[in-house]
Amino acid sequence: METPPLDAPIIIASLIILAVLLTSAVLWIRQVQRPRDLIETNQGVDAWSIGWVNFGIFICAMITAVFVAQQLGLAFMLGPEAGSVTELTPWLAVGAVILLQGPMLAVFYLARRFYPGHYASRLSRVDLSFGESFKLAVPLFFMLLPVIWIATLLWSNVLSGLQQAGIVEEFAPQELVTLFQSGGDWAAMFLLMLMAVIVAPVVEEIIFRGCIYRFLKSQISLFSAQLVSGVVFAVLHANVLSFVPLVIVGIVLARVYEKSGSLAVAIWFHAFFNAFSLLMLYISSFSDAFPK
Repeated sequence: METPPLDAPIIIASLIILAVLLTSAVLWIRQVQRPRDLIETNQGVDAWSIGWVNFGIFICAMITAVFVAQQLGLAFMLGPEAGSVTELTPWLAVGAVILLQGPMLAVFYLARRFYPGHYASRLSRVDLSFGESFKLAVPLFFMLLPVIWIATLLWSNVLSGLQQAGIVEEFAPQELVTLFQSGGDWAAMFLLMLMAVIVAPVVEEIIFRGCIYRFLKSQISLFSAQLVSGVVFAVLHANVLSFVPLVIVGIVLARVYEKSGSLAVAIWFHAFFNAFSLLMLYISSFSDAFPK
């Protein structure tokens, strides 16, 4: 009987996952064994107490800015064919990300610039340097990444069970995930990776944790604010397959934010998560076990 050839990408991915799990276990053991007086307490972050009206104006302005930017931007990029495009190409994805992240960041900046009394509160209670926030984020990332994996595995099993029972149909993967797996124009793909690892973590942490989570914290309990902001974070990614895992990611990021007291640590964690996800997608693209 002929032995099937080894799938090198699967082996590499498995070794990486095993290394992460071992690192996580070591860090958790060290955390448990550390004397109580050496365990760092949560630094906490300040709630954003601006009231529902001002928060609603902020969110409506952001939604309007994104909608207008996307309509004008896509019409400029695609011309008369804007309404007939059905396939996401690498350059179209670059434009779509810019037209989403750019207006959100612009509204945030303009609100703080022209209405500082309502919107210019501090995002971080603790001022950390670039290197200090990086050093804090690394162990937190390795400790908490397996928690996200467990949520992903459980949610995948739930969806598989529902599909086998005929309750739901098979869900399509997120378009950007398919795009990264299939590849394309190298320049556009490189820009997409930079946006995923640099731009998205900065903008999304500012908006979802620095704004939405801090406002919810001023209105409801701490965990409820983390849960609701995580749900909003997942819903806006618009993909059922990743919904529960992204809820957990949102909760984890909010807790990282609370523990460190610095938004920079949450940004680093988010960047690590996106970079790791892209790495695994890149490795899987060379495997015959995954559909192309």
